[in-house]
Amino acid sequence: MMFSLKLLNKRGLSPSELESLDPELFEYMMIYDSSIEPSGARFEHIKYSNLAHLILMSSGNLTQDGMKKANVHDWDMHGLLSNKTVYERMQDEEQKQLTQQQLQQSAMMQFITGSTGTGG
Repeated sequence: MMFSLKLLNKRGLSPSELESLDPELFEYMMIYDSSIEPSGARFEHIKYSNLAHLILMSSGNLTQDGMKKANVHDWDMHGLLSNKTVYERMQDEEQKQLTQQQLQQSAMMQFITGSTGTGG
C-alpha cells in the first residue's frame, strides 16, 4: 500500500489531496500505477527478467547447450511475460502435469511388461 501511495504521490498529489480523492478514482489510479504505467510493477518485473537473463547470458559460465536452453521466461516468476490470464496459466500447468503423469505411467507400464526395446 505504501509503495502505491508513493507512486500516486509522484503525480504531484499531496497526502491530504490523496485522502480527499473519490475512492473510485483512487482505486483507478492504483490500478493504473500498478498494472498499466511503464513504471508499474508489471513493467518492473519484465525489466528484471530481461536484465537477469542478460547477466546470465553474458556471464561466460554457461556451456553452449546451456545458452541454447536459457530463456528469459525462466526468470518470469509470476507468469507476466506470457500475456496469459491466471486461469489460462492454471490450465496450462494442469495440462503439463497431466502429460507428465501420462508419460510416467507409460514408462512404468513398459518397465512392468518388460518391453524395454532391447530385444531378447
